[in-house]
Amino acid sequence: MRFKSKFACTALASLLLVSSGSALAASSTDGGVDALLELLSAKGVITPEEGAGLREKSAGSASTGIKAMLELLESKGAISKEEAEAVLKRSVAKTKRKEPVPEQLEAGAEPKEGEAVSEANIKLPEKEVRPVVEVLREQGVLGSDEAEQIRERIGKAWTPSEDEDFIALENQEIEYNRTSLPKEGLLSNIAKLRHQALITDEEAERIRKRFLHKLSLEQVTDSIAASMQDKMQMEVAGRIIPIPEWTQRIKIGGDLRLRYRADLFDRNNGPFFKPDQFALFPLGNSTVDRSYAQIRARLNLSYKITDTLEGALGMATGNTTNPVSTNATLGDSLNKKNFLLDLAYLKWTPLPELTIWGGRFANPWFCTDLVWDQDVNFDGLALSWKPSITPSLNAFFTVGAFPIQEYDLSGRDKWLYAGQLGANYTWQDKLTTTLAAAYYHFYNVTGVKNSSTTVSGLTDSTRPAFQQRGNTTFFVDNDVFVNSSSSGFDGWKGLAADYNELNISAKVDYAFMDPYHLTLIADYVNNIGYNSADVNARVGQAIKKETEGFQVGLTVGHPDTREAWKWKLMLNYKYLEADAVLDAFTDSDFHLGGTNAKGWIFGADLGVAKNVWFSTRWYTANEITGYPMSIDVFQFNLNARF
Repeated sequence: MRFKSKFACTALASLLLVSSGSALAASSTDGGVDALLELLSAKGVITPEEGAGLREKSAGSASTGIKAMLELLESKGAISKEEAEAVLKRSVAKTKRKEPVPEQLEAGAEPKEGEAVSEANIKLPEKEVRPVVEVLREQGVLGSDEAEQIRERIGKAWTPSEDEDFIALENQEIEYNRTSLPKEGLLSNIAKLRHQALITDEEAERIRKRFLHKLSLEQVTDSIAASMQDKMQMEVAGRIIPIPEWTQRIKIGGDLRLRYRADLFDRNNGPFFKPDQFALFPLGNSTVDRSYAQIRARLNLSYKITDTLEGALGMATGNTTNPVSTNATLGDSLNKKNFLLDLAYLKWTPLPELTIWGGRFANPWFCTDLVWDQDVNFDGLALSWKPSITPSLNAFFTVGAFPIQEYDLSGRDKWLYAGQLGANYTWQDKLTTTLAAAYYHFYNVTGVKNSSTTVSGLTDSTRPAFQQRGNTTFFVDNDVFVNSSSSGFDGWKGLAADYNELNISAKVDYAFMDPYHLTLIADYVNNIGYNSADVNARVGQAIKKETEGFQVGLTVGHPDTREAWKWKLMLNYKYLEADAVLDAFTDSDFHLGGTNAKGWIFGADLGVAKNVWFSTRWYTANEITGYPMSIDVFQFNLNARF
């Protein structure tokens, strides 16, 4: 039965088009159009001749057949012009979404640049699509609005007709994000979105072209920036005088110390001078308290001549007659202070574990101030070998020869020959122990008695050039001995004993509660060169043998106080008999220098800024034998290092 009514035709055509709008496009290649034409012909909407004509047009192109069908229905009044255009637009959009592979790939053409067929055409789960969109946004391929628009399309039956805002339209601006990932991977991500039917072919192509244009601009910009930077560096280099290479081998450092000092004497001390006992323990000031200010300045410069050879110079305050002090006392009518050569050496390191010094250099021994004052530097030659036995245990062996006193007109030059053997053990960066034994042989330091009773001064060169006090001495000239009481001259004295010192030193440093350390020291010395018979013969009377000394100490706190609020406390006890060591070179602060003293040392250090710290010391000491001599020394220092 055919529907003759125009109203019936219109209703039937509209119903068929609405219900099968998606089928028009989806079935254009598999016979669906023929079935639809037969249905329209059977219902009397079109004639058989019109159906045959539409079949011919749809055989060439599905879109052409659909368009012809809509035009025919519109001419019959079955649908309006607006309805025809809407159906045509929807059918075209669905056709594009149904294409799983780009047209150029179906035809066997080469893929566009950056498109990976095996990877881009894989259907991704929805949860993996969103990271792809975010990467493209972060890399400046998509704008934020575009990325959000694509996210809204995920999981929906999206068609272009339902979304009037198209992506990557011409002259559409997006925010700039610099591209840092490889170009090929980003192009592949664009292809993935197209394959997921989240963007159309036209949108994908516009995004691709915009991205490649952006990359080109970035490459040009980078090239210009690099060129400008090179040009700027050349201009700057041309204006700056290059620093000579040799200046990089120089190291400069130094320190400055301001000191307040008080020397306090007991009122019951022995007299300043007692002529009938001058030969044994000569005294200095013994009863007058003193307080004064001192400064110390040191400046050191080292130069790396080669990879294995280094030279150094050091200047310091002080004088040329006192080897155990670099202090300059203030209060000499505002006069200038001496600044003298204190270091001048070459240091050769032919092997990492072997070092050789020559000239005037710092103390090479492991020791405390029991034998050597901290300000004593050494003239001569020294060699130190430090082999590694195990990762935790190192040995060291040091030898040296040092001129002590040289005379132009005498063959009795005075020398020091010395050697030391020791080991250092470290455990887990918490415990460090050091033990060493040293032997110091002083050659030709003993005084020689002038055999002439008529000619004085024949053996004056055998007296020491510098002494503190404590060692047993005797007059080297007979006439001075006889006449000293009346002349008031103390006379030239020589040392009565030989000094061959055996020194054993130990130190234990324990990081018991990092950064706090507990440090123990122990030091023992014995003058094994002392011969009682020789000493008694030179002095002319029996002298008690006093040749031993020791020091023990405890320090707790930070190992280094050259930073703000770092601190340490120390307590030492020292016992040093008269002839245990050469009094000229032992500590000059304890008992105001020399030997024949025992007592305590208290100290505290406190950092106030980087390389700036306070330190204070209290020395309280008494004589061991001889006249009463009780001396307390207080020091307060402000130290700065650079």
